Amino acid sequence: MNNSKFPNRKSARLKGYDYTSMGYYFITINSKNKRCIFGKIKDEVMYPNKLGEIIIEEWETMAKIRKNIKLHEYVVMPNHFHAVVEICYSMNKNNVPRKFLAAHSLGTIIGSFKGAVTRKTNALKLGNEKGIWHVRFYDRIIRDAEELLNTKRYILNNVKNWKY
Repeated sequence: MNNSKFPNRKSARLKGYDYTSMGYYFITINSKNKRCIFGKIKDEVMYPNKLGEIIIEEWETMAKIRKNIKLHEYVVMPNHFHAVVEICYSMNKNNVPRKFLAAHSLGTIIGSFKGAVTRKTNALKLGNEKGIWHVRFYDRIIRDAEELLNTKRYILNNVKNWKY
């Protein structure tokens, strides 16, 4: 990726991989500057604040809007969000034009989620000039059943293992 605004920025995506492909993806989205703005953990329990609740609401809305995805385990943490998202079927049937496919890629799914959270937060005047999200997100393509199980376990234990 050579974006003229950010000429030295390199893509975090796996080169040559089709992110509209069926499969499981482990994603992590950090808050901007890793600020703890989504809630607090006390006694190994996450207590999301209003912003954290909006994240949960908008994430669960994703599966209603996007029929080709299924949401699996997820967790809102004080300064980040982890989730497993499954692309259940590829929109690349019958040589669908690439422009259409881009709307169903993992990057677009995450971008629209982040945008929905930001719009709702701004409408409720919960945000601030510093912003909510880190510009990028991190993903890992889950390659087999064992890795899927380990990733789900990691997400479910994330609150318990919080050391910040």
